[in-house]
Amino acid sequence: MIAYAMAKTSYSGEMVRNNRKVILTIPGAEMAEAVMGCGSTTGRDTDKVAKFGIELTEVESSDIKIPVHSRVAIVCSMKEYHEVGDHYLYICDVEQVYDNEAEEALFAWNGYSQVRPAK
Repeated sequence: MIAYAMAKTSYSGEMVRNNRKVILTIPGAEMAEAVMGCGSTTGRDTDKVAKFGIELTEVESSDIKIPVHSRVAIVCSMKEYHEVGDHYLYICDVEQVYDNEAEEALFAWNGYSQVRPAK
């Protein structure tokens, strides 16, 4: 199992609640610019893949695609979610985990103001 929180207003969260499926990814360092752009843009009215030129690949046994430059992808089904202040806490069953050791993992620093690999 895995749990994560997202703001109640998140379009991604709305999609997870509707579809009951999610793929959580740790992006590769090559996607740093796209990650910052995606984090400051809503998918509610923007095609982030097109806008930020993100190349996608299929994940076995899922109709959800992930960025080619993903270090880790965790395929989950939502079990339940709970209101926690101004966020929802999503509790999910992990179905599959994919990794690509060739990708250097990208992490957020100083809140979400910077992204870069951990060294």
